[in-house]
Amino acid sequence: MSMHFMDGALRSAEVEDLFSTAPENPWNEAPYVEAAQKTALGGLSLDGFLSLWALMTLLDPIRSVETLIYIGYGGDPSSAIRVTRRRRVDRKKQQTDRTVYQCFVFGPKESGKSALLNSFIGRPFPEEYVSTTRDRYAVNVVDQPAGVKKTLVLREIPEEGVKELLSKKDALAACDVAVFVHDSSREPSWEKATEMLVDVASQGEATGYEVPCLIVAAKDDLDPFLTEIQDSTRVSQDMGIEAPIPLSTKLGDFSNIFQRVVRAAEHPHLSIPETSAGKSRKQYHRLINRSLVFVSVGAAVAIVGLAAYRVYAARRNSSS
Repeated sequence: MSMHFMDGALRSAEVEDLFSTAPENPWNEAPYVEAAQKTALGGLSLDGFLSLWALMTLLDPIRSVETLIYIGYGGDPSSAIRVTRRRRVDRKKQQTDRTVYQCFVFGPKESGKSALLNSFIGRPFPEEYVSTTRDRYAVNVVDQPAGVKKTLVLREIPEEGVKELLSKKDALAACDVAVFVHDSSREPSWEKATEMLVDVASQGEATGYEVPCLIVAAKDDLDPFLTEIQDSTRVSQDMGIEAPIPLSTKLGDFSNIFQRVVRAAEHPHLSIPETSAGKSRKQYHRLINRSLVFVSVGAAVAIVGLAAYRVYAARRNSSS
């Protein structure tokens, strides 16, 4: 079996040949089949090839290792998988050594979520709107400064799937960063996106799975609704996150959005939104902790005084 990227791409026949010793080609089915960037002839670049392996390992690590064995990997299969520490630990340490990041993409219908995913994997801007009814993935390599490459997985969450997702306590456990897309020309779109942002932030505060969040003001080629700039600036300031990022997939103006998403994921302790309830809870905990410190200090003073009195009493008794 020969496989090469000398011409910049792996042809579809070569991909089929690679998986010929496996029960099936896992990339011929959802969510992999339309998840990576392809050439005009349907081939895969090296980045596309590595991206699909990263996506399969993220979603189904057991199948990824099994497939690796089927295609003839001769080394220790466990050495091909790198287990990273929990995201919660990354946030506490204020750094991460991950090379693959998963971004949840939220937003109401017709906000521009699918167009964002399409642009990420080199698909043209669609002229007609097609509603996404189930979770969809797009994966690609993002070039960072100094030649560093990171793999970014975008997971589009349909509007009707948000409630079900957030009903699970660990819904955000696998999320490195969340993006909230709204149509900047329509106020109802902004209002729904804001509701989702508050719901996700509340979920993170309640479960401990807090994630960095970015707001994307899509369809920047259209006129914004009357109070769009004031409203979005106020919300981002109130919740302590970056100002909305304007972009137009139709015009190909992306404002370095994918690099900015990776940058947010690389700093897991920043850009974490705070709800009003979350702020109140933190203030309450600070007051409680301060009271406990006073209680501890008071108790320590009382114990020291009691110990000193016992020493004094013992000395007095021994001298009498």
